Amino acid sequence: MNRQEERKKELDQYGFSEDVLVKLYGLVDVKNYKLHTEIRDEFVNEGTTILPIMHKLLHSEDLIIRKSAIKVVESIADNSSIPEMIRMLEDRESEIRWIAGETLINIGRSCIKPLLKALVEGGSSYYLQQGARHVLVELVSQKNDSKELKQLVTLLKSEIILPDKVPVDAAQALKKIY
Repeated sequence: MNRQEERKKELDQYGFSEDVLVKLYGLVDVKNYKLHTEIRDEFVNEGTTILPIMHKLLHSEDLIIRKSAIKVVESIADNSSIPEMIRMLEDRESEIRWIAGETLINIGRSCIKPLLKALVEGGSSYYLQQGARHVLVELVSQKNDSKELKQLVTLLKSEIILPDKVPVDAAQALKKIY
């Protein structure tokens, strides 16, 4: 069985409708770029109604399935995707982590509180810290944000990062936001 057939078999196990499955087969057919992009655009045009399906696909072990799903989520950039995108900041693949960060940036400042909470709860994770750095450097302004939030961004940007200090600084910044 080739990789494309394995992907189809995995997609079949999710229990999606036949119509959705046919589109998903096209979405993960990376050898047919035209079909792949057309299907991705169709899913994006469906808007937030397609997000629960894409969120499920983000749990796949297959990189192509995860990447195809996260690209749809990135294009829609809805607040309902914040928890999944924060989780994806810790994906084993750097490209997935980068897209998750870009998605959070596209969603905007509403992701700051949940991201700070994630840093407090699991903040010593290197990938999570790097993802938070990517997002917060883009979203935190130097004028209107609290001193604590700016301090956290400075810590995340520093060359010598103290992993155990990040959750503490994130907690202090989170207190100032509430």
